[in-house]
Order: sequence, then C-alpha cells, then structure tokens
Amino acid sequence: MPSPVIVKSPMRILDLQTGEVVEEGTANWMMLPLPASNCQECATEHAPDEPHNAQSLYYSMAFHAMHGRSPTWADAVAHCTPEVQAAWREELKKMDAWTEPEQPEVDG
Repeated sequence: MPSPVIVKSPMRILDLQTGEVVEEGTANWMMLPLPASNCQECATEHAPDEPHNAQSLYYSMAFHAMHGRSPTWADAVAHCTPEVQAAWREELKKMDAWTEPEQPEVDG
C-alpha cells in the first residue's frame, strides 16, 4: 500500500482583533494515498490526456500547498493538448464556469 502524502504549507497565525501576524511557520499534514486507478494529482478517475478535476478537494488542497493559491480550470487543463484545452475552455465558458489565475497587479 502506498504511503500517505505529506504536504507542507505556509502557515500564519493572526491576532483576530488587530489582524497582525503573531507567528509564521510551516504546517505539515497528511493526505491519504489514492487508489492506483485514480489520478494521483486530482484523485479523480480520468485518462491521462483529460483535464484534472479542478473542483476536487484533494486537487485543491495539494495544488494550494504547492503553489500558494487555489487551482483554476486553466491549471486543470494545462497538461492537455491545445485542442482539448480549447474544447474545455469553450464548454466551461458557456456555463460561466471557466476560471484562470488572477494576474498580479503591475505598479506603474
């Protein structure tokens, strides 16, 4: 049986009255191993050339721990062919569900 995945993510403890950071560090937590038949990134059964499930709790937690932000549908399809990306983007836009990472604001 596979070992649990240990995830390290940044942690901040805030004073709820002042909003000031009281302590910063790293939080360690474990995610249980997934069945071998499931995608090891999003915990959903799908073919390797299909998108990850951007709504999967497992994917959301693991992605956030690695990238410091929540995953978007653009992230979930990034490993797919341009044709698959375009098809998913088109269909998700029809449902007003397509999401992309926010662009950082540029000072200028």
